[in-house]
Amino acid sequence: MIDLQALGDEDWAGANPLSPAYRDDPYPFLHHLRARAPVNHTPIGAVRLTRYADIVRLLREGPVRMTLSDGSSPNFDPEDRRGSFREFMLNRDGPPHLRLRQLVAKAFTRRAVAQMTDEIQAATGEALAGALARGRLDVIADLARYVPARMICRVMGVPDEDRERFTGWTQARTNAFFARILPEKVVLDVRAAGEALADYFEELVRRRREKLGDDLLSQLILASDAEDRLTHEEVIVHAIGLLTAGFETTIGLIGNGIRALLSHPQQMDLLRADPARIDNAVEECLRFDAPVLMIWRVLAEDWEVAGETLPKDTVIWPVIGAANRDPARFPDPDVFDIARRDVAHLAFGGGSHFCLGHQLARMEARIAIGAFCAAIRRARIVHEELAWSASFFRVLGRMPVVIEDA
Repeated sequence: MIDLQALGDEDWAGANPLSPAYRDDPYPFLHHLRARAPVNHTPIGAVRLTRYADIVRLLREGPVRMTLSDGSSPNFDPEDRRGSFREFMLNRDGPPHLRLRQLVAKAFTRRAVAQMTDEIQAATGEALAGALARGRLDVIADLARYVPARMICRVMGVPDEDRERFTGWTQARTNAFFARILPEKVVLDVRAAGEALADYFEELVRRRREKLGDDLLSQLILASDAEDRLTHEEVIVHAIGLLTAGFETTIGLIGNGIRALLSHPQQMDLLRADPARIDNAVEECLRFDAPVLMIWRVLAEDWEVAGETLPKDTVIWPVIGAANRDPARFPDPDVFDIARRDVAHLAFGGGSHFCLGHQLARMEARIAIGAFCAAIRRARIVHEELAWSASFFRVLGRMPVVIEDA
């Protein structure tokens, strides 16, 4: 067994995903990796791709699946039992994946998301009103986490008063997606969060069966087709998976986006002067600092990339963060420019597993980021208090801001 903690930066070709420096700012390391080894064989056997063109080709045309040929996961902790993502639709392929995706998709249609606009605006308004009264806010706790938490509660059918209960659990649970490369303590926290979330949803499903609603949890309970019905275990797993994946990533989108704007005040002024730029601004936020830096795929057959043939069952890590800053695809990729004309980022993945909740995430970000810029003219990040969350995703845990001009 490989001792992950004994691996140094050079073992990772200068881009060690477990190093604090990489966590703080991965992009210089990813630029180096792309130039040095665009097809990078990691010390644990997975292969990282960092060029935009290679990743697009893999996601759109590659012979890929989410699991190894024996059906096992290349990333998940084999000792992780309750609430494991092994049966989550993100880890399924072919008809089983399509069946689950179609079931969930109706909760995230453009029409369904549009119906949530008023509630997103209300939540954002409440958050900013309190901040303006105080002259200070934590962008994460007061806005970036608050708004998505309210919306995911509505979508899933989770009681609003339980928002604070699942915040810590979902942060820890995101680490399940790449548990095999993480320290033992983190993996133990992943298992504990799975147990806690499973206990929570066991009880909530029991209560919901007695009184079904129009929420996604009720749809999961009722789900059936011509041949089968979701098992009780599948209901629990998908409730946990949807809560974890959708909630945490939107925190990252809003938080990272506001951080980028505050760090580039001329861009914030441009958005304030022309609020119609908000759609493009959100896309640039996703390109510039996406909440998910890396995803995974497994080759279902041999595949050639950059003149090298990778064998069947190779685990590939497409590094989305590197693709979104690839100078071969984006001019001046390290420049944050909300007027950028071609923002064809890969922040939501691609292929059959393209993010289902992208419309809701974009809507929440447009409203929250747009309202923040409209309400606050000048604000200063308290950098010494900025901290990352326990999430595997690129999500801040704290971002205190002092309002200097509203």
